[in-house]
Amino acid sequence: MEIQRRPIAGSYIVAADSRRASALSQEVRVEKVLGRSEDTTFLLVQADEARADFMINYEYTGELFDQARPGNSDHPVHLDIIEAGRAWEVTRGSPTVTGAITDSGADPEHPLLHGTLCQNPFEIDGNGLDDDGNGKVDDQSGWDFSDGDNDPRDSQGAHHTHVHGILFAQPGSGVSGVAPGTKGMDLRIAGGKRPFSSSILVESYLYALREGVKSINTSFNIDAFVGDTAIASTYRELADHDVLLFNSAGNDNKRNPKRSQFDDLILVASTDTAEATRDQRSDFSNYGVGIDISAPGADILSTLPGGRVGALSGTSMASPVAMGVDLLVQSAHPDWSAAQRWAQIAGTSDRLEGDEMGYGRVNAGRALTETVKAPTLSVTTQTFPNGQTMELTVRFDKVLDPASVKDPEAFQVFNEQAEAVMTGAPKEVRLGTNQLRFDFAKLPKGHYKFVASGQLLRDPFGQPLDGNKDGRPGDDLVVEFDRVA
Repeated sequence: MEIQRRPIAGSYIVAADSRRASALSQEVRVEKVLGRSEDTTFLLVQADEARADFMINYEYTGELFDQARPGNSDHPVHLDIIEAGRAWEVTRGSPTVTGAITDSGADPEHPLLHGTLCQNPFEIDGNGLDDDGNGKVDDQSGWDFSDGDNDPRDSQGAHHTHVHGILFAQPGSGVSGVAPGTKGMDLRIAGGKRPFSSSILVESYLYALREGVKSINTSFNIDAFVGDTAIASTYRELADHDVLLFNSAGNDNKRNPKRSQFDDLILVASTDTAEATRDQRSDFSNYGVGIDISAPGADILSTLPGGRVGALSGTSMASPVAMGVDLLVQSAHPDWSAAQRWAQIAGTSDRLEGDEMGYGRVNAGRALTETVKAPTLSVTTQTFPNGQTMELTVRFDKVLDPASVKDPEAFQVFNEQAEAVMTGAPKEVRLGTNQLRFDFAKLPKGHYKFVASGQLLRDPFGQPLDGNKDGRPGDDLVVEFDRVA
């Protein structure tokens, strides 16, 4: 059953600065403070009609998470594929690093999950008080936003339990998490008394942000979220505050799924783990130019409710594998920004055939031991048989610093008189942006030169563009083309 959404009558979400948030309480009924970042407060309000800055609060029904399939494996081969052992020689993860899972509830009593949950040092367990003033009573290791209590568990929660184990499980019964030394925060957002809504997802993300989490996994079907401005605004809030949000690419064998329109999160496709088809796209996995990275997602052995272990397949499994690499990188480099961590993960991934599985398949061993090379770009042009070029697509071979792309001289088109006739990127570049398309249809007849600046374009580590791919950073990428009509 596809996800359906409907507006909740009179219910809106507002993202406001402190002055606006204070004024709103005098104008409309503020039902709840959903959360805060450094300078923005997200409010759930009730009003008779929408205003310009009000975002609709939607209710969602249907199969919310990307359904996993039964797998067949008695060995965590995905750990071998991503060279986890090589990474663990550097770190198995720091207990000061916490990753959050938003899902439908886990089974924390699983023997292999004991000790894997984070502990809130500012909350006294069981005293019935909100000791740390975050609006949640006795939130020791997460929260149930679906039931509104401090128990984010579900003894039947196979999906959540499996994802949690992929990330954090302690070695045993052939299972181990990718980052078993780090801690997990379980956030239950579906399956309880409250119907799933925009406000629940927004609140859960802002909770994780306030608690200092820098990595979040959501293995949900977010195609229906496209057009939900409250959710999109929260994605951006996370990205702007140094959080990497990993989400499954989807299991519909579809090219360019709707969710690929989101540029503020990391979409993870699935690759096979069987020896004969290893590193090929799983037959169920979505793919396309909006996919950001790939990870093993077929026949992934992990924890299941009731103390069991078992294999499941899906991009829901690939996404936490990728986030596990981020937790290891974060543990080894606690001073790195989200942009630097993402550049490291993408830049050390193992390349796959084609360009529709993101930067490649994650490799934890390389991510923990190698230095990323200078960024390069790949260019394709749409050119007619008469030699006329209509458009040019720039594909990022490695992650670029979005701030460097904002300079209007980062990309320029010059005419035969060396005059700049086009400047700047055609759209805003975010961490999840992996290509740009330049449309030349309106340029008059003539010979032109497209230039991507080797001095201005840089990666998040400050390395300049290697435009001509000679191994020496700082060169422009130059493409000449003609307009004949």
